[in-house]
Order: sequence, then C-alpha cells, then structure tokens
Amino acid sequence: MTLVRFLLGLTIVALIAAPAWAAPAGKVSPLAIDIYYGDWQGTATALSETDEDFPSTKRDIAVSVNKTNIGGFLLSWSTLQRQKGNPKAPLEVLKSTTVEFVPSISPNTWRAKADTDPYTGGILYWARLDGRGLVVSSFTINTDGRPEYQTYTRRVVGKEMKLEFTNVNDGKFVRTVKGSLRKLR
Repeated sequence: MTLVRFLLGLTIVALIAAPAWAAPAGKVSPLAIDIYYGDWQGTATALSETDEDFPSTKRDIAVSVNKTNIGGFLLSWSTLQRQKGNPKAPLEVLKSTTVEFVPSISPNTWRAKADTDPYTGGILYWARLDGRGLVVSSFTINTDGRPEYQTYTRRVVGKEMKLEFTNVNDGKFVRTVKGSLRKLR
C-alpha cells in the first residue's frame, strides 16, 4: 500500500467518523468549563475496600468552582466524613481543599498554580475537561514511600453535578465515592 493510499484511507475514516464526535449546532459543547462555575451541595456514598468497620458511609459534600482572571479556575471542595470511631456513632470529620488551577499547554487542561514536590509530602494537582467531565487528579508520595493517586470526576447533567471519586494507594483501591450535588443560587 502506498503512502498516498494510506493517507487517503485515514482521511475517509476521519470524515465518516466526524459526525460521531461533532457537537450538534446550537448545543453547548461538553467541553465548556462555564457550566461548572458556582456553588454546589449534595451527598455521596463512600465504599471502602480496606475498612471493615466502615465499608459504606454517607458523606455531605460541597464544591465551589470560580473563574479566575487568567483563564483558570479556583476549585474548593469539602467533605463531611463519617468513617472513624464507633460505627454506631461515627465521628464527623470535615476535610476541605482549595486549589487554584492555571491553563496548561493543551486546550482544556490546567495545572495547580502552586508548585509542590510530591517527594516532600506536597500534592501534585492537574485538571482536564473531556467527554467524562471535569477530571481533577492528584498524586503524592506517602511518608513510607508508597504512591497515592486520587481522581475526582465531576459531570454536570441537567441541574445536577455527578461526582465519582477514586483513591488508589500503592496500586490498591482504597475507596470509591459516588454522589450528586445541586447548584445553589
């Protein structure tokens, strides 16, 4: 097969497949960060692969996404966890995180504005907007040298934001969380 025929074949495949990924005229592109802006609140269920006392717990969750003036966004999220202490009367622990993301090299990708070193306990954050939604990932190296990788996938569906979270520590799933949030006015 000649190079010309090969390239022609790739062009034909691309033209045939183009309607499958092209956004319909007049509809909002799924790659629009603007639909995530605002304050959201809801609940989630956490499933643990490693905690026998708390294999399934409920959480209250909140997310705030705000546009910055440099093409990025400020993302804050809070989780009221109930996974420590007595399973019949668990302790409530509030965890909150705020990260400012700035544009990265590729379209629809961002990196944390603050430079951190995962070798010294810092958390490396990055984000992308793709067909699954707004995906925020983090990586760190624990004090014992084991890597920890977390992924938050947030997807706006109608008036709700769906959340899927995974925590992988040293190659093993530790926890998954699924929930939904509603946008506040």
